[in-house]
Amino acid sequence: MIEDRWGDRDGVELHYLVQRGAADLVPLVYVPGSLGRAGEFRAEMERLAPRATLAVDKRGVFEGEAAPEVGYTFEDRIVDLETVLADAGVGPACVMAFSLGVPVALGYAVRHPAQVRGLILLDYPARYTALDDAWLGRALLFARERGIPERVVRAIYRDSSPVELWGEVGALRCPVLLVVGGKSPSVSADDLERYRYALPNLRIEVFEDAGHEVFRPDYERFMRLIEGFLVELDAL
Repeated sequence: MIEDRWGDRDGVELHYLVQRGAADLVPLVYVPGSLGRAGEFRAEMERLAPRATLAVDKRGVFEGEAAPEVGYTFEDRIVDLETVLADAGVGPACVMAFSLGVPVALGYAVRHPAQVRGLILLDYPARYTALDDAWLGRALLFARERGIPERVVRAIYRDSSPVELWGEVGALRCPVLLVVGGKSPSVSADDLERYRYALPNLRIEVFEDAGHEVFRPDYERFMRLIEGFLVELDAL
């Protein structure tokens, strides 16, 4: 059964979804992109049962939530994730992240390597980005469609700043699966080389027909890859 839960960080309630599961299977934690919601991962959580799974809502994006005015820096993102995972008590897990969630997951893994059994990185480099006006325009349209307050989008934009993680991720020894869309501009050829150089236990999968959303157009291919990687982690 998938449950709604909230972690508390300095009076800010951080929503997440959790599904308890078998103790002998590596749990999976999902970190969405900047405006993604945990509820969008519900079908995958159901499919992955009896594996324990958890999906995180970034602050300000949960429907009906009172969006705080502050707390949207890269550092805040990591501390929010730490807060949720400590509240959930899921134990060492595989962390899967999409888009701008990738540097957040990497930042968490660098700080808590013993809590990360593996990483699945979906189409983003090992850097946090200073968001530009083009992103802001797209994000405002997306947020209006989803009912996400405009002030949240503008706070994410305002608090964004570049943070390079290439030097830090080299300390990670857990298995890492990087999934890249062949039609996506998000991960450059140089980024791929830097990933190969930085991570000693890296596997790269390029879906040539996919864009940034690597789970499209072939969702089953994507899920089979994720499920296979998790089974490999179970055996370690």
